[in-house]
Amino acid sequence: MHSTRILFFYLAALLSISFPLRAHDIVLLGDESRTRLLASCKMCQGQMVTVATPRSRASAQDVASSAHKARHAVIVIDASVGPLPVAREHILIARQAGVPSLSLMFTNMNRLEGMQDAGELLELEELEVRELLDKYEMGGDKAMVFHDASIRSIKRLHTNGVGMEAMLRAVQALPERKVHSLEPFSGTRFLAHLYLLTPQESKFTAPLSNASSIGLWINGQSLRARVRTKQAVQPGSVRELEFETDKPIVAPIGSRLLLEQSGNIVGAGVLSRGG
Repeated sequence: MHSTRILFFYLAALLSISFPLRAHDIVLLGDESRTRLLASCKMCQGQMVTVATPRSRASAQDVASSAHKARHAVIVIDASVGPLPVAREHILIARQAGVPSLSLMFTNMNRLEGMQDAGELLELEELEVRELLDKYEMGGDKAMVFHDASIRSIKRLHTNGVGMEAMLRAVQALPERKVHSLEPFSGTRFLAHLYLLTPQESKFTAPLSNASSIGLWINGQSLRARVRTKQAVQPGSVRELEFETDKPIVAPIGSRLLLEQSGNIVGAGVLSRGG
């Protein structure tokens, strides 16, 4: 299982030759408290930087479209409950949407006030999210971490900044957005190197068989696609798989894609060639 996942990410890197593009928005992903965080931020719609977030309970395709032109994503975690499954999903979406860097923002810090082991709990939550970032090759060790407030229960808060303004100042110098520069493709049939998520990664995952209908997101486009295969693809597998979409896609070879079922990610892949 581990070797197939490594193979998938190796293929993604191999096919992703890129060139610089003008920086775009910062996007807040993760916990639903991100909407409150954005609403309270006075600097988030300034001339220097614009911050956006998907609507509450947005589908995976909508989240991917929100992240598609972002140069940085902030994964929001409710410190009082820890990382939820949506954190894993949004980290993978950010990767497939080509976001070059991620950081963490812990919210609802005030709910930890008075807890004797608040510092240890926060460290465990941070470690868990960093491990998720590493799993999807998003630089867990390098990710900056921010908090919406400091509390008396944690005397020495290890943070890159407290509050949204501190986060905005810190991410100003992060890398510019990049896009693919390989051979363009425009058509309805194509092949992609695909990794189908395991049940541990998504409770909505299921085998894909011939003529299976699935939601597909690629290069900012959301479409319906049908699978063309002689052998069913099982969760956890890495395969080159043929797809046929309901309308032509416009994307360079090497573009990353997502498969969606019931609004949730079930697979991730890389456009490899026309069909």
